[in-house]
Amino acid sequence: MSVTWQERTADGAWEPRDGTGTAVVVAPRPEAGRPARDPWPFPDLALVRVTGADKVRCLWLGDREAGPRTPLGLYGWSVQTGELGIRQGSGELAGSDARALLLTGILPIGGLSGGPVLDLRHGSVVGVIKGRRREEGVAVPVTALYELLDSREAGRAVREALRAHDLHHASLLDAPSPYPHWTAVQATLPGHAPSVSGITTELRTRLYGHLAHLPPPAGAGEVVHLVEDVKEQVRGERLPSLVLPNVRTWREGAALLYGLRMLDPGGGGGTLVDLDAVLLYAARVARKAAREHAGEVAEGRLRAFTAWIAGQAAGHRHWAVGEAIRALLEGAEGAEGAARADGSTTAATGWPSGGPSDSQSGSRPGGPPDSRPGGPSNGVPVANGAVVTPAQAIPAQSGAVDVPTPVGALDAPSALEAPSTVECPGTATPTEPGAAPLPAGSAETAEWSRATQPQVTAPAFLTPSADTRTDVLVKVGPATYGRHPWSVQLIYGGQDVTPVAGDDRGVRAEELARVLREPLAKALNVGDHGEHLAGIEVFLPRKLFDLPVDDWQLLPDPRAATTDEDDEDDDFVDERALPLGMRRTVVVRDVRRNGLPPSPEWRRRWKGVLRGPLAHGTLHGRPAAEGHPPGVRAGGRFPYYGALSAMSDASVPVYCGPVGSGEGYAAMRDALRSGHSVVLWRRDLHDHDECGDFHRQAAGLLGLAGHADGLHGPVRDLRIRLADPDTARAQGLRGKIAVLFDPPPDRPPYGTESMRPPPLAAPGG
Repeated sequence: MSVTWQERTADGAWEPRDGTGTAVVVAPRPEAGRPARDPWPFPDLALVRVTGADKVRCLWLGDREAGPRTPLGLYGWSVQTGELGIRQGSGELAGSDARALLLTGILPIGGLSGGPVLDLRHGSVVGVIKGRRREEGVAVPVTALYELLDSREAGRAVREALRAHDLHHASLLDAPSPYPHWTAVQATLPGHAPSVSGITTELRTRLYGHLAHLPPPAGAGEVVHLVEDVKEQVRGERLPSLVLPNVRTWREGAALLYGLRMLDPGGGGGTLVDLDAVLLYAARVARKAAREHAGEVAEGRLRAFTAWIAGQAAGHRHWAVGEAIRALLEGAEGAEGAARADGSTTAATGWPSGGPSDSQSGSRPGGPPDSRPGGPSNGVPVANGAVVTPAQAIPAQSGAVDVPTPVGALDAPSALEAPSTVECPGTATPTEPGAAPLPAGSAETAEWSRATQPQVTAPAFLTPSADTRTDVLVKVGPATYGRHPWSVQLIYGGQDVTPVAGDDRGVRAEELARVLREPLAKALNVGDHGEHLAGIEVFLPRKLFDLPVDDWQLLPDPRAATTDEDDEDDDFVDERALPLGMRRTVVVRDVRRNGLPPSPEWRRRWKGVLRGPLAHGTLHGRPAAEGHPPGVRAGGRFPYYGALSAMSDASVPVYCGPVGSGEGYAAMRDALRSGHSVVLWRRDLHDHDECGDFHRQAAGLLGLAGHADGLHGPVRDLRIRLADPDTARAQGLRGKIAVLFDPPPDRPPYGTESMRPPPLAAPGG
């Protein structure tokens, strides 16, 4: 296709330019042999590679969604006056409709489709013009572009475009030009005023330039958990977002911290701490890249990034913040302190050049200022309001240069561990954030060496809590008129819940696998982080206990698409195409019982299975060899309650058959009544003769587990072996195993906690 644009010359004149464009991404693609749809469905985006446009100045691509009432500028081509020209106008973001942005104050006309929607407060593109309705315009949000990163076909091209965008803007910062670059223009806008954010547009542009050189995050969970760790470190309290962050890149993670303020008990806007948070976030990203992806990023690039962060820490106005940032750089290549030319060493205090010296403050070299006004002491907040704990002793470090350790050679430290060392950068300390230039490469980057000190004392931010694992809750309610309401939630540390998706109208039982696939994939993408695979707890009514959730897949099996066993591409493995139970913990819980206060029997038996050793029992109370012959029915209102109540607290009832109906259904009801929190059963149909093998298999599984918390690994291993018919046949394995793992709630029911108003975006609202 032919592409035309205007380019400004050195004397300020605009001249037309043209080039050839190739559409590398079209979403969605038109279906072959079918007429074009009107209107074209979302996201309705195309990514075009244009030859000869490498030097063309471009706008800034937004890194987060725009809020309602945001003033907007719309730009495109028009022939309304009879000649072709650029049309521009201003309006406002009225809201959203499903995935579309609604524009008011100005209506798009023919020729504007595909043009940018510019946030006039921040100077960033927040959407692409799509069309108009009778009274409002419609645009595609910029987040739709980030969503294309999930596509195997489009993701690589989109990531390449985002990287080129950030490197382009970073390169302009130090390039001579007769007119200002876009970052300088943004600095004059009200959305970047010091009262709104402590992060300058120049610092942000340099940060994104460095982040563009790093390997992308493995998933949303990598980004979200780093952000939550930083927010807890700065605020001193972990408050997960009530809205699921939909992020896929490091730049979006930084954007989640813009405008961050300390929590004000009175409900007003607290002190701005977003600069502290963003620099801590950058240090955590650099450390993760050095320790987990050392072979995927150029050593010089990583060294340049850590040197830049260390420079920002040295220029930070608060000593404790600078020390916490430098401590996080431990282990990242290039973060080591530099020895003085005369052979002596010093520890950086984090004060800007020209600040008070150690002799003036009365503190020993390298130590925290003892008498500076506003200096941290005894766990009080520093001047900007960030919470700081009392000083901690830091052991002396050797003079050896620390290099990134290959993955697997050393356990990567948790993002939550307390800073253990203080780094001493050997650069001049810039007095303004963002003043350090973006290094061109390793040849121009200063070398760093560690400073040796007998002992250094440094205050540290509050260490994030240890229990920050994130798992997924799936809740399916009892049927109303044949339809089951459902919801998917993330649960942080076993307590705080963030909704992901839900439908109170409900769906039929046979539709649950299809309907839940997308929200489950979205939730697991956020829950997985580092080495943690999010577990899935499925709350079900008893009639649906046999629902094969552990066999569900987030993607269709790629092997189903080919019948050629010799196809070389068939060895591709996508973990999302594996059954859920083969990768992660998948357990069943009872939705009704968890809505009631836990009974004493339930608590007692849970403590019993936690202690162990687990003992094998039968759900129906008969010897395991008898199985469950057809027609066997026990009489009375509570046919199995007596036998189940008589079991020891560490006993686990086992049943060789489904429990969604018949004898298994009645026996499971009595197991719940008698307080059992762990039950194993076989949810698939089978021959009665296989029950003896199944019970022996279950008894071996319980013996291997020992106690309740040890059950998940053996169950997953068994599911893997059962997934291969040849392996299962050779090892005498039987059945599709299901697990009730239902501990009593150790906290108030979700939704009953006391609430407090969120902090305002700025002082006075």
